This record gives sequence, C-alpha cells and structure tokens, in this order.
Amino acid sequence: MKKAAALLLLIALIFCFAACAPTEKTAYGFAMGSDYCVTYTSSDDLDGAISTILSSIEKKYSLQVASSLAVAINQAAAGESISLDAENYAVFSRVFSIAQISNYAFDPSILPLVKAWGFDPPYNMNGKVPPVAAVIANAMAASSCEDFTLNASSITKLRDSACLDLGGALKGYAAERVAKLMGEKGVDQALVYIGGTIAAVGKNYLIGVTPPRKSKESYALSFTLAKGEICATSGDYERYYEYENVRYHHIIDGKTGAPASSGVISATVISQDGLLADALATAAVVLGVDQALALFDECGVKGILITSDKKVIAQGVSVAVKDKSYEIRTA
Repeated sequence: MKKAAALLLLIALIFCFAACAPTEKTAYGFAMGSDYCVTYTSSDDLDGAISTILSSIEKKYSLQVASSLAVAINQAAAGESISLDAENYAVFSRVFSIAQISNYAFDPSILPLVKAWGFDPPYNMNGKVPPVAAVIANAMAASSCEDFTLNASSITKLRDSACLDLGGALKGYAAERVAKLMGEKGVDQALVYIGGTIAAVGKNYLIGVTPPRKSKESYALSFTLAKGEICATSGDYERYYEYENVRYHHIIDGKTGAPASSGVISATVISQDGLLADALATAAVVLGVDQALALFDECGVKGILITSDKKVIAQGVSVAVKDKSYEIRTA
C-alpha cells in the first residue's frame, strides 16, 4: 500500500510539474489601429494581462476612443484645463520633451495638418488629392506645441483649434509597458510586436526591416535586437498615395506643412526606451540623414536609415543587407 501510495504521489507530482513548466505561448489581438503579437515563454497565461495593458493605453491616449483623455484635451476650449494623473503627466512630459529635443521634427501638435492631408482615421487621404495652399496654411497656424501648457496635475489648451496626437509614440510606449510586464512576471524570454514596434525580452532576436519600395525579398536588411531593447520603424511607405507622380505620405513636416521630403524613406531606431524610439523614428524621416544621425547621437540611441537612392546608413548597429539593390553607406 505504501509503495502504491508513493507511486501515485510521484505520478501526481510529475503531472503537476508538467502543468506548471514554462511553455511558449502567443497572445494575438488588435490595439491602437494595429495588430499585436506577443510570443512569450511562461508557466502562466498572460494573454489577459497583455490585453488589459494595451486596452488601458488605448482608452487613455487613442483618438479613436471617444472617451479617451486625448479626445477630451482636443475637445476642450481655450483656457480649459484637463486633469492628469501621474502616469498621464509622465507620458505627456516625455512626448513634449522629445518634440523639443528633435526641434519639432517629431511634433504631437500637428494633428490639424494630418487632418488637412487626410491621414487621420478613417484615412480617406482627401480622395488622393493634395490639399490646397490655403488649407495647409490654416492648419499650420493651428499646429504648435506652444498652444499647450503642462504641469504635474493638468494640461491646458491656449487655442481652441489646437489638437494633440500621440500616435507617433504610442506603439513604442505600449511595447515598453508590455516588456515591463514580462519582466515583472518573470518571463524567461519574449518577443513583443505591436504594429511594427518590437521589444526583445530575455534574449537577442534577429529582426528584418521591411523594404520601403517594391522588392523580391521579404525584408531589405536585418540586425540583432539585443535583450532589453525596443526598435521602432517609420517610413513613407506605411500610408501614402500618389498624385501626378508625386508620393504624399503620412509623416508630415510641421515646418513645411507637407509630407517630409528629406531623402530618408525608412528609419529604424533602437533604444531601451520604447516611446523615445518610436518618436525618433518619425523625426528621422523628417530631418534627413545628417540631422537624424546627430539626433541619435544626442539621445544615445542606435539607428538605421534607408534613403530614396537606396543607401543604408547604420549607426551603432551592424546590419546585413538581404535585398542587394540596397547599398551600405558608412555613417
């Protein structure tokens, strides 16, 4: 009897260990206008926790959620203050700080310009016809971070028409939060993908960068994303239309009021700060090669730029070119 009881206990323990052993799981979903996919190795099911974090971010900062904080700010009248909690303040202060550091190449206040070009939801793109000069001029006049004041407890609009859009940094912030969750839950390794922004947890991953122009290859180049790092890519190929043989895309240069034409058509930024990486990827497309590389150096990030003449410029990271129509240029 004792031997039988011991055997049953051993079998029970084996089943218990197998049930609790870390296994690879994948959480899929849709948030902030993009698909997300988080592959992680854990004994716990974290799909619900991942979904909760992304839903929380979307409900606070997405313009597509009618009850969000971002929508409340944009609907406020001039002089009206909107209350912020500690997390809200941290996000907005980081966003405004990056805008200033980039000399507003990344600019959360250019939503009026984005709307003028039709690159806001539902992305009608003005029927694929560029806006006239007067519309652009009016939108430029309403697009300035100086139209907002921020303190630890509130944000205040100074102009009725002023609007904010955190979309250029939101996926990076979301990837950062999910990666942090993985660490808190003791996840051995995870790859977090949110709309093209990727975080590596616990191990290094090989990452491919999408070709910004038609290609026979599935990726233009690859690099190693080290554990603890987050990468974000922006480019003029993500949302665009062509009119009279000119490409008009969604990354707007606030200084010209038009889609950026710096010669950089794809920018990947690598940092441990996801929000920073996402915002700087947008800024790099606006700035062009020399100013983007200087900004990367100032902010202590790595970066990969692809230019319209198919040059690849990497700073702080080694790349392997897959599509041989692209040529590596020394930074």
